[in-house]
Amino acid sequence: MKRKGAKKVKPGAGYLKVRVAVITAVLLCLFAAILLRAFHLQVIGSDSYKKRADDQHIASITVRSKRGEIYDRNSSELAVSIDVDSVYAKPAAIRSPRAAARKLSSMLGLDSRKVEKRLSSNKDFVWLKRQVDLTSEKRESILSIEGINLVKEARRYYPHDSLASNLIGFTGVDSVGLEGLELYYDDMLRGSVRKVEGQRDAKGRLLMYEDADKTTSIEGLRVELTIDKTIQYIAEKELKSAIESSGAKGGMAIVMDPYTGEMLALANMPTFDPNNYRKYTPAKWRNKGVTDVSEPGSVLKAFLMAAAIEEGVVGPNDILYCENGKYRVANRTIHDSKKHGWLSVSQILKYSSNIGSLKVGRELGPERLYRYLLAFGFADKTGLDLPGEASGRLSHYSDWSKVTLETVSFGQGISTTGVQLTTALSAIANGGFLMRPYIVRAVRDPRGEVVRETNPAIVRKVVSAKTSEVVTRMLVGVTEDGGTGVLAASGSFDVAGKTGTAQKPDLVKGGYQKDVYIASFLGFVPAKNPKLVIYVALDEPTGKHYHGGTVAGPVFSAIAGQSLSYMGIFPDNPIDGTVAKKSRPGFRLASATSSDLKLLKDGSRAVREHRDLNGKKQKDSFEMLLPDLKGKSMRAVLRAANSAGVEVEFRGSGMSYNQKPAQGRSFSEGDNVVVWFR
Repeated sequence: MKRKGAKKVKPGAGYLKVRVAVITAVLLCLFAAILLRAFHLQVIGSDSYKKRADDQHIASITVRSKRGEIYDRNSSELAVSIDVDSVYAKPAAIRSPRAAARKLSSMLGLDSRKVEKRLSSNKDFVWLKRQVDLTSEKRESILSIEGINLVKEARRYYPHDSLASNLIGFTGVDSVGLEGLELYYDDMLRGSVRKVEGQRDAKGRLLMYEDADKTTSIEGLRVELTIDKTIQYIAEKELKSAIESSGAKGGMAIVMDPYTGEMLALANMPTFDPNNYRKYTPAKWRNKGVTDVSEPGSVLKAFLMAAAIEEGVVGPNDILYCENGKYRVANRTIHDSKKHGWLSVSQILKYSSNIGSLKVGRELGPERLYRYLLAFGFADKTGLDLPGEASGRLSHYSDWSKVTLETVSFGQGISTTGVQLTTALSAIANGGFLMRPYIVRAVRDPRGEVVRETNPAIVRKVVSAKTSEVVTRMLVGVTEDGGTGVLAASGSFDVAGKTGTAQKPDLVKGGYQKDVYIASFLGFVPAKNPKLVIYVALDEPTGKHYHGGTVAGPVFSAIAGQSLSYMGIFPDNPIDGTVAKKSRPGFRLASATSSDLKLLKDGSRAVREHRDLNGKKQKDSFEMLLPDLKGKSMRAVLRAANSAGVEVEFRGSGMSYNQKPAQGRSFSEGDNVVVWFR
């Protein structure tokens, strides 16, 4: 029975309410979830998601500064940086790695399978090939491939190929110095590094860069050397010729200014091309004059005599008996190359008597000999600004055996570097001062302001000026008739020097190797007013003529003659009134001009006109030779060509990299020279 007044309920109304309630609850939950997610995105994880967004839309690239140039003392480029293309890929943006790899491999000279593997990787960024020369057609073709792009990088370029390469060294693909001066001065040459940001489009391509600090220079510093490119070329040329003719394994030639300590040339053989350094073994990268040590042999007798004369224990005319070429010391027999009886101290040096030298060493005594050898800089690094310098070896005199005094007196039982010997002889050449050698004159910023400058520095006074004068006269005798160094003599100047023929130690069996030598000559020229100290050493020359005076002496003479001529240094009085014809490398004839000197051009020769001491007019004739025009700007090439009277045909633009005719060829006024640039 129904109640009166009760509400009528529609069928299904309760279900509807439940459904509404459920939907409302679900919507509330979803809304809450959205709120929580939004809170997480915008508050909790905002930094992380912002970074991800920036990674997708903002490109951050590390910009390496342009590496500073290296110049010789006359501002000729030895190492420069040129802009080249590097090819990279964004694998995620590449639809068909195989098709892209086939196209890229032919243009870049790469293996197609290796390229495809890189393009298929999960990385965001991969290098395909760095620092590659591309034509404009190849550049456009590469950029047409989706996901492939180019970026400019600075590549190190050595315009003179192997010239001074063991000295300059090289850099890696990231322009970081790995050897030589490039390594030693890497911090200065490399400059600063920073990151620059830019926007990407939807395909990941770079649209623009924004430089936040346009006023800050990031370019590396410029390094100016003491090396003279022409003297370096002369030294390398003559050294190479001697090695080829003597069958030697290698060698070195070092040229130094005795009054300043400036290194003018540091030549090594074998050498390498730093533009393709990976093709050579590390042994060919070494700067042997700095890093390698060996027994000096008889060249050490010059310093023995200087010490003995300074101490007053002998004079140049004192007489000593040389035992007819054979002398027993403790358990060893010392030999001379020739039998000598009584010899003066000057003759002992002239004929390079081992027996006479050891007797001078005995007069001096072990303590004083040791002290003077240290004073001349042996057994200690010279401080030359190059990596890997060796110190040599000289044990303390208290540890010497019964024969060490005698053997050290003629250059055995002590090891030295080529730079040590050159620096030590400079102390005799300049009046007794040991100079600190150096190879960098100045470091400049991109505006040309001097950041660092090196000046000549005296390390110590070793011997008196009087002793230097006496020893110099004795060393001149070595290159005169009958001396061991007669082939090092010059037709124009007196040469002071000493020959050396050092046996090489047997590091396996002990003692010395049979018939294996280092032949050397160490000297300075002109003897009365030295301009150059030169050390030449040939490693293991073959055949009968292996002595220092025979194989190294002529190299010294050739380097000295050509270098002095190039420097504009000529004899006051030509011998016998005749004038020898001399070749003059490069366009540097004008550097020889002075108030009493006049240069004239006559066909393919330049004529130096001057008056001798008697007022008589004299003429020196020089062949005009083409210099090395590679590695120069167009303006520098044009300036050199105009001064020499040759016409130059320019091909390309940028820095010169090739020329025809080649360097060293004879030319006449009006000749045409082609120079290529890139």
